[in-house]
Amino acid sequence: MKQINASKRLLFHLSLLLLFTFLGCKKKEDEIIPTPDVPVVVKKFSKLDIVTNGGAAINSKDTYVNASLTLDGITDSSNFRGTAQIKGRGNTSWGFPKKGYKFKLDEKAGLLGMAPEKDWVLLANYLDGTHLLNAVAMKTGQLLELPFTNHIEPLEVNLNGQYLGLYMLTEQIEVKKNRVNIGDDGILLELDQYFDEPWKFRSAAFNLPVMVKHPELKSATELAPIRAQFEQLEALVASADFPNNNYQDFIDVESLASFLLVCLLTDNRELNHPKSTFLYKTKMGKWTMGPIWDFDWAFAYEGTLRHFSSFNKTLFSAPRGVGSNFFSKLMAAPAVKAAMQQKWTTFKAQKLPELLTYIDQYAAKIESARARDFQRWQRGGLDFREDVFKLRTWLKNRADFIDGELK
Repeated sequence: MKQINASKRLLFHLSLLLLFTFLGCKKKEDEIIPTPDVPVVVKKFSKLDIVTNGGAAINSKDTYVNASLTLDGITDSSNFRGTAQIKGRGNTSWGFPKKGYKFKLDEKAGLLGMAPEKDWVLLANYLDGTHLLNAVAMKTGQLLELPFTNHIEPLEVNLNGQYLGLYMLTEQIEVKKNRVNIGDDGILLELDQYFDEPWKFRSAAFNLPVMVKHPELKSATELAPIRAQFEQLEALVASADFPNNNYQDFIDVESLASFLLVCLLTDNRELNHPKSTFLYKTKMGKWTMGPIWDFDWAFAYEGTLRHFSSFNKTLFSAPRGVGSNFFSKLMAAPAVKAAMQQKWTTFKAQKLPELLTYIDQYAAKIESARARDFQRWQRGGLDFREDVFKLRTWLKNRADFIDGELK
């Protein structure tokens, strides 16, 4: 009898153990579950030490300071030692306590696996407590095969011995062989209401703030043909017979569709103003949208000052600006809308799962560094994994909303 009772007790305890194991393993659908190839604990994290000459402060966006850089990557092959010039960067973001920076290496080099060049950017992500949003946007651009989309590599930064926190290292947007590779005779423009480049113009039809990033100009005479090329496209969009004219001869519809989809998925309304909106062309080519840039105010932040606050805002909702008039007309053109529908159907079915996996991988990679950044700046939620869960849920809801938007 004792043996029978002992056997029953053993079976009872085994049943409880299996039940608790099942309940313990059961997760919410969107909870971060690291895949086997994603380490939960990152033993080594990339770190950049910046030492300015004489300990000089970096307190300007206009004046470079000489510095020495020591980059310790996750692998020995990603380590770097060198000298550079460094200055502040950003418009609104320069006024935040945690500063962004731009540095120019004295000698061209590839950093953290990115192609060699001299100019690099350190994004502070002060508004983004998840430290994920710009990385997610750039990954979306890459998945949509948008040319010259930047890469994002996380690292922690120390300046003159002071811990500054978690940053993103990325390429400077510029015309170079390993950046926006359109040749020295190509054109790179930025549409931005800050309107703070030396060579710029307000366009004739839509009053767009157009700044010339490349080539470097010396006179108004050199500016005139660039303006004429842009306004040739703009006039066609403004024309009464648009879209039943030859506007497609002057803008690459495929790049426009991909660019708009990145903005739509991330709810990036910067092109309404417009701000941080780039386009380029080779000497004989069409205008092409990109590279994409600056997603701090995306993911429902604009208008609410809270990321993930809503997922069902249209791309051209308030605040509307001169960019809204131009880009909303382009987006409504049948050829552009058809390209967006085709690309979106493929992206949602095949690439959105890859994007969600990337979020899990990136989150696992930065989790410990993000905790240290939180101790420094107190930005973001107390529960990082809950923040990641909110991002994933928001993207899924946003994707379902886009299905209706593109019908």
